[in-house]
Amino acid sequence: MQFLVMGQHPPNLCPASNEAVRKLAAEGASEMPALAEKLGVTIKETYVPMTNHMVFVAVEADSVDAVREFTFQGRLTQWNTVEIYRTSSLEEALTRVQELPTLY
Repeated sequence: MQFLVMGQHPPNLCPASNEAVRKLAAEGASEMPALAEKLGVTIKETYVPMTNHMVFVAVEADSVDAVREFTFQGRLTQWNTVEIYRTSSLEEALTRVQELPTLY
């Protein structure tokens, strides 16, 4: 299954302005590949817009519980509000909508 992890933090917890969080984020980034492997999570890509105090991580895992544990053990939840979304590819979504009757 595919998931999109969204983390959002206030300016005072941004690695660009907070020394403790900068260190935590750098350590977390270097440890995440091993943690992901341990938890059965595959990191596909990480995105940081750089303008809005957000981070996005596209992952694959067998369960949302593994992804939630990944964000917890990876300490993202200590400086971000984290939301996890179950996603589909555009191809999958277009196939699925064909199953529904239209409204208009």
